[in-house]
Amino acid sequence: MEINMVRLKLKKDKIINGLKEIKINAESSVINETDCRRFDVIQDEEDPSRIALCEIFNDQSSVDNHFSQEYFKKFRDASRDFLEEDSFFSHCKLVFPIEGDWDSKKNNAPVDDAFLSGLYVIHAQLVIKEDRVDDFIREIKLDAVGSVNEEQGCLRFDVFQDIKTPNHIFLYEVYSNLSAFEYHVTTPHFKKWSDAAGEMFVSEKENIVIKGKNIFPPDNWNWSSGNPAK
Repeated sequence: MEINMVRLKLKKDKIINGLKEIKINAESSVINETDCRRFDVIQDEEDPSRIALCEIFNDQSSVDNHFSQEYFKKFRDASRDFLEEDSFFSHCKLVFPIEGDWDSKKNNAPVDDAFLSGLYVIHAQLVIKEDRVDDFIREIKLDAVGSVNEEQGCLRFDVFQDIKTPNHIFLYEVYSNLSAFEYHVTTPHFKKWSDAAGEMFVSEKENIVIKGKNIFPPDNWNWSSGNPAK
C-alpha cells in the first residue's frame, strides 16, 4: 500500500474555507477512486488551524490516478489561498497491523454533519534514537495489539514507518470518544509501553502529535481495523 501521513497548516482567517476544500477533496477521492482506501481528515483540538491527513492507496498507480483527478487539481490550485507554507508530508510503510480492514467507505452510509466529529483521533510523529528503532517497534506493536483487542473504545491503532527516515514512527489511533482515549492511557499495556519507550525518544520535543476530532469521514463510516492480532 501507499501510505501518506500529512500535516497541513491553515491560515488563521481561512480555516472554515480551507476545511471545506480539504473535505471535498477527501470525500471525492474515497467515493470516486476505488483504490483510495482512506483519506481521513483530523482537526487539532488545541489549534484548529492544524490539520492532519491519513491517506492510504493500493499502490503508486492509484496515487498517480488521484493526482490526475479534476477535484484534486481544483484543490491544489485553491490551497494556495488557505495553506501556510509549513506543511508536512511523509511517505510511509506499514508496520502494524499486517492484516486489517483499510476501507473507510461503508455502503449506503450517508455523509451528513449529524454523524461528524464524534470520534477522538491521534496522529503522531515520534522520533526514535536510530539504534533503538527495532526495540521501539517491538514495544509499540505489543501496545497496539492490547489496544485493539482489549479496549472496546479503541477502533484502530496503526503503526507506520517513514520510508526515507526509518527512525520516524507514526501512530494513527482512533477512539470512540475522548473518554475511551483517557481509559487507554490507564491500561497495563500502555503503561508497559510508556515505561519502555521513554528513553528511546530522541527528545520529547521532537515528537509532533495532533489530537482531535474527525472532519472526514463521518462517524458512521468504517473506522475499525477489525481487531487484528498480528
